[in-house]
Amino acid sequence: MSDKDKSVPLFKGISFRLAKIGIMLAIVLSLLMSWVQFYLDFLSEQREFESQVDKSLKVATPPAVRAVATLDGDLAYEVVNGLLRFEYVYWVVIYDDTGNILAQGSNPRLELKTRWLTSKITSNTRDFRDVLVLPGYMDGTAGRIEFSVDMDVALAGFYSRSITAVIAGLFRNMLLVILLFVIFHSMLTKPLVRFSREIRNINPDHPGVNRLTPLPPKRQDELAQLIGSSNQLLDVVELSLAKRRAVELALRKSEEHLRQIIDHLPVMIGARNIAGYYLFANKALANELGFTPDQMRNLHVRQLLKNSVFDIDTMLQNDYRVIRGNEELDVIEERFITATGKQLFLQTHIMPLAFYDERVALIVSVDITESKNAQAKMEFMAHHDALTGLPNRLQLVERLEHELRRAERHGYYGAVLFIDLDQFKTINDSLGHPVGDRVLEVVAVRLQQTVREEDLVARLSGDEFVVVLTVLDQNIETAALRAGEISEKIRSVISQPHVHDNMELRVTCSVGVVVYPEKNNTVHELLRYADTAMYQVKEKGRDSIEFFNESMADKVSRQLVMEGDLHRALEEKQFELYYQPKIDVYTGRVTGAEALLRWNHPTKGMISPIDFIPVLETSGMIIEVGQWVFEEACKCLVKWQNESLWQAGMRLSINISPRQFRRVAFVDDILEALENYLIPDNSLDMEITEGIVIQRVDDAITTMTILNEHGISFSLDDFGTGYSSISYLKRLPVTTLKIDKGFIRDIIEDRSDRVLVETIITMGRLLGMDLVAEGVEDVEQLSILRSFGCHYYQGYYASPAVPQSVFEKFLVEDWHKEDAEE
Repeated sequence: MSDKDKSVPLFKGISFRLAKIGIMLAIVLSLLMSWVQFYLDFLSEQREFESQVDKSLKVATPPAVRAVATLDGDLAYEVVNGLLRFEYVYWVVIYDDTGNILAQGSNPRLELKTRWLTSKITSNTRDFRDVLVLPGYMDGTAGRIEFSVDMDVALAGFYSRSITAVIAGLFRNMLLVILLFVIFHSMLTKPLVRFSREIRNINPDHPGVNRLTPLPPKRQDELAQLIGSSNQLLDVVELSLAKRRAVELALRKSEEHLRQIIDHLPVMIGARNIAGYYLFANKALANELGFTPDQMRNLHVRQLLKNSVFDIDTMLQNDYRVIRGNEELDVIEERFITATGKQLFLQTHIMPLAFYDERVALIVSVDITESKNAQAKMEFMAHHDALTGLPNRLQLVERLEHELRRAERHGYYGAVLFIDLDQFKTINDSLGHPVGDRVLEVVAVRLQQTVREEDLVARLSGDEFVVVLTVLDQNIETAALRAGEISEKIRSVISQPHVHDNMELRVTCSVGVVVYPEKNNTVHELLRYADTAMYQVKEKGRDSIEFFNESMADKVSRQLVMEGDLHRALEEKQFELYYQPKIDVYTGRVTGAEALLRWNHPTKGMISPIDFIPVLETSGMIIEVGQWVFEEACKCLVKWQNESLWQAGMRLSINISPRQFRRVAFVDDILEALENYLIPDNSLDMEITEGIVIQRVDDAITTMTILNEHGISFSLDDFGTGYSSISYLKRLPVTTLKIDKGFIRDIIEDRSDRVLVETIITMGRLLGMDLVAEGVEDVEQLSILRSFGCHYYQGYYASPAVPQSVFEKFLVEDWHKEDAEE
């Protein structure tokens, strides 16, 4: 059934709803009035009942008085039985003047259904009594009479009349409601139902065809006026629609002609409103997006162009400027991706346009892809090598000039690598230029894969390549070391075999390296220096690297040699730990030690940590060596505990490098070592510098907290030489501050150092930390530290760092000293 054929169900009509409301009101009013009537009748019934009881007492009192006066029991029983004849009296008793029962009687109480109601409005029973007075008899009182009344029986007639009245009232009100229902349905609901049905049957396109049926002429009420006004409105709407159809037809023909013209234009045209929705698009634009013009209508640019335009927000801002500011914009070059994935370059003009009832942005885009590609190809050819696709000399010079300026401005160093393939001419002469070209292409790919994206690989000519390494380090020595490492890596990668026609071709290279910026060298000077260094390699036998600066080259070479020696040192166990005792300032007793790494080279002897520790750091070997130091220290602690040399409360300090501390697996490695070596409880202390924690305080706190829970304490080494921020010092789980020896050295003569050391000690004590002074060399320094309240010290005054066997003797002597003191 269609919507037009549907009618309002009877139970949802106005008449039924009015009847329903009337019934509820009738019930409520009937109950309310009945209750009022019930209450008034009850009061009247109660008064009548009490009057009847008084009359009964007046009739029964004289014979009861005689019976009491003469002690006539038969007469008394007649009085009792007389009262019991009343249905509502169920118990009677007569007492003589001494209180003895002269006569009594009772009737059984009936089980009535109204007891619950009686208990709500009054009591179920009532007791009555009267004094029997005999004139001249002592005090006048001859006895008394008492009886009880069942109120349910007494009110039975009242209940019956009330029920009849309530039912009659409800019936009367219901009859009235039904009559009103019939009248309302006849006069209001039926005409409204017909009116609604005829309204639904009206054709929206031709509203004047079906008219509404008017009411009889004698009816001049509001409903009749509504139907008449509706018929007039239908006539007006019919006329307006006819005029509008004529106008729309003319506009449609004009719009169709205009659309045909726009669709055949070789440009992309569209119109967007300020909200970003397309209101119009020609076929050229729709085809490139993979839609029809009708499908694009009322779609948002974020939905249509999400894969086509790279910056939709800027596009919407341009539309806003055009629409709100009434200005025209030209977008010289705009990248556009079609539905097929093809990239176009468009030149776009945006102008304001009044489109129907709103202002929109009209976009006209011309495809300039071919000219753009031709221009890009020419630019690429001008700046790139035709064979390998690498930047050529022209682009190399431009980029290197830019990198030079950037390096000088930001204070970092880079390097230029001049690479020449060794005896490449042999391949060309023996196998031909096509094979040689293929080898050059392979070398170009390998170079690009070896360096970072921000570095530059260029081909100068023939078999010569240049690599520009950017942002190596802010320290020139470290930058040179890294340049040497990368050069060695390039030399190794290029020398890997290349298979051609089942033949293995191997090519080596000579690499010249120069670090920039230095001494305001120009780009061409850098290239010449690198070229010169490369030719030095050629003279020395090829397949190697050479730095242009001889002094720097020597140093880098020494570091590279040292790096190889360090690898062998770890493998051949050339490292060992020395121990510097930590002494109590007040008692002079040993309270622990600091483990220090020493390298005993088999041919060069003892090598200073100042020389080899930086190489460990830059090469990354510090992680392996640092773990070795930790495990060696744990082994010593286990040994000393077994030999009773290590006492409770003593701590062995180990230096932790930044690179080792920040390693992700640092905590896991330490905990694994603690499981393997059962060291004494709370016997290990890790010394870290302020620089380790200042950059990433929260991560440092997490690492330190985990290790602290496993019995490892922390000392802040060289305190006062770095950031020394109290804010982070309070947060760190640090138990000890180590005062740098640079402050202790001149503490006797330099007042500033004394004040600074005293401040550090006072601050540490206030924070509940232990204080350790480093580099104490004479008794005067120790006295000053004792007066300031320093707890412990290290230095040549007590002992330098010594081998394990010497330190064990130190512990034995300290142990004997303790026994002697005791």
